Amino acid sequence: MSVCAAILVRYMKKRGIHSEGSKNVEIISSLRLTARDIFFVVHCGPDVVAFTLGPQGVCLMGKWSYYDWTESQTEESS
Repeated sequence: MSVCAAILVRYMKKRGIHSEGSKNVEIISSLRLTARDIFFVVHCGPDVVAFTLGPQGVCLMGKWSYYDWTESQTEESS
């Protein structure tokens, strides 16, 4: 978990996203897959990132712009 946090902080600094009082990183969803593996969907700046976290490390599952993510969610709920 700490590795993912470090990656997200590095990503935010690299993109210059961090600003005081803003909400730059938000866990949209999480799902426990096994006793040791967790699937996360995270809103990070202008993007949404999906990844799994477990003893083997972090595996990126996909990356979308937040706009595309919200549009696809709206289409699914209609």
